Amino acid sequence: MDERIESPTFYADALEGTKWSLLLLPVGETKDDIAFFLKREEDCSGPDIIEAHFELALLGKDDSILKAMTSTKRKFMKNESWGFSIFERRERVFVTERETFLPEDTLTVQCTLWTTYEKPDESKHLFASTAIKVKRISFVWKIDKPSTLKSGIRNKFKDNLIDFDLVINEGFDRLNIDMTSFDETLKYISCNTSIIDSEGRKISYGSKKYFFRDLKKGVSSFMLLFPEMLMEDKSRYFPNDVLSLDFEFVLATVEHFGCRLKYHNLENEVAGEKTQNTAVLIADFKTLYNDGIFSDIELRTSTKTFSAHKNILSARSPVFRRMFSSDKKEKTSGYVDIISFEAETIHRMLLYIYTDSMENLQFEDASKLYEAADKCEILSLKSRCSSFMKENLCPENACDVLVLAYLHKDDDLKCSVQDYILGQREEFFCSQEWKNFMRTHPKLAENLMYRKVTSNMMYLPTKRKSE
Repeated sequence: MDERIESPTFYADALEGTKWSLLLLPVGETKDDIAFFLKREEDCSGPDIIEAHFELALLGKDDSILKAMTSTKRKFMKNESWGFSIFERRERVFVTERETFLPEDTLTVQCTLWTTYEKPDESKHLFASTAIKVKRISFVWKIDKPSTLKSGIRNKFKDNLIDFDLVINEGFDRLNIDMTSFDETLKYISCNTSIIDSEGRKISYGSKKYFFRDLKKGVSSFMLLFPEMLMEDKSRYFPNDVLSLDFEFVLATVEHFGCRLKYHNLENEVAGEKTQNTAVLIADFKTLYNDGIFSDIELRTSTKTFSAHKNILSARSPVFRRMFSSDKKEKTSGYVDIISFEAETIHRMLLYIYTDSMENLQFEDASKLYEAADKCEILSLKSRCSSFMKENLCPENACDVLVLAYLHKDDDLKCSVQDYILGQREEFFCSQEWKNFMRTHPKLAENLMYRKVTSNMMYLPTKRKSE
């Protein structure tokens, strides 16, 4: 359990000014659980052993406690940790109840320390934050005349956080990716590799995600096998005798911000005022949409016409912005024909454009809204629809979402669906939905089975005192 996120250190006045920190492990005792520990720091002052009760909790919006676990009095030596190796299910926090546990993509944790037999009614509050910054790196490696190569080939890529060494073996059937980093702030890496075919489409053949605490100890590697279809259809995958490999890496670094006292009354007043003002603004924009006040453009579906405002549509959608700023007919005609989507879908899209909200969304609505968002390049809406579908996957709809992701070249959604299916493989591969899917989409089924075979080829490093 070395893949951990550490909080900034803090001092507990009630415990003789001793120094502490919190450790959150996204992979706990099992890969399905989160672990949570309280640590007394090594450079801590005070006695060699100090006794304390503690409670660790995950908080939701408005600081409501979503999950808490309490420990009886423990003896902490310096540089010693106590906590819970199985604190909460990862899937619940990051997938099925993500919006509850991660409002605005922020996970809030709380630790309460006390020395008396009973937990005190009032306590002194400290506030600290840890920012996880995400960096995305993508590049294409073009290999000329791969059919004539008689030895292996290598390519190196350097970044300020990490070095990549890409090696294709002499037999041209596997790719080794070696990664080296000496940056201690780097906590997580994901890698998605694809082959670009003759039509410019990306065919994913490997996606790996893992925490990388051990990178600083040396080189970490993983291997990917090229699918057999690569050599069987050279005209598609080797156009003009060139193999194009697409790499997408996501790197996450952690930065800490020091502790400060938390003044509840003032912060709650400011937060409440901000929430109230935002709600009023959203209500006003919803009225603007519903009543069509000063509208200057109409969106026409085959069954219904909607009034809208060019400036608001342009601010939310690059497609509308280009449409209204060019010499296209929509600029002067006063209407836009959108006959490829149902009226209900366009209504939901406009409601989101004006209010940034999705009301009473059902799964079928989400998939249609996803397509409209992709068409109009409303990326935030597309992302929210994607998250909704990920959180509501089931054996009955997984194949449909996989096809949707493929058609819209959404590798993130596709990989999430594949992960879900592989996690349910014993049940899923015996279902009628899978049998139908193999018949109607054999290439996608083949790609999924290939990923199933190779999904365990990557090394994941694993393993404090726990309850």
